[in-house]
Amino acid sequence: MYQDLASTAFLHVAYRPDSCLLIGRWLCSINDAQLREGYETMRRAAQEHQCHHWLMDARRRTDRRLNGPEWVVTTFLPQVQREMGAPLYVAFLVLPNHLREVEADPHMAEKNPSPNASFQYARFIDEGAANAWLDQKRREGQ
Repeated sequence: MYQDLASTAFLHVAYRPDSCLLIGRWLCSINDAQLREGYETMRRAAQEHQCHHWLMDARRRTDRRLNGPEWVVTTFLPQVQREMGAPLYVAFLVLPNHLREVEADPHMAEKNPSPNASFQYARFIDEGAANAWLDQKRREGQ
């Protein structure tokens, strides 16, 4: 069962209380201001529900810039994790071509978090695999 939390023209946010999962689905390509506004909406929802497991579906963002993901993983997620005071786990759903671009870019600052990072994230092209990873992280945290 999902609870709709917020919707804009570019992002839909829902919450699954049974698994404490916050879901953000980008509805279209976005600019930098919308990226920051959308992630701020996610941060507020996560704090309200004390939710440390996020699924971010970016498959509809076909016009992607590599600076957005870098800001999210180097600045935004560490800040959210510090504010929440507990581990944070984010599964990013992306298009296959975007995943190949990120993996091939030698200048991408954070392709994968270090195992000691205060937050963990992974990129997926399959929603089932993303949810399985989040479930595993939830079980490991109990």
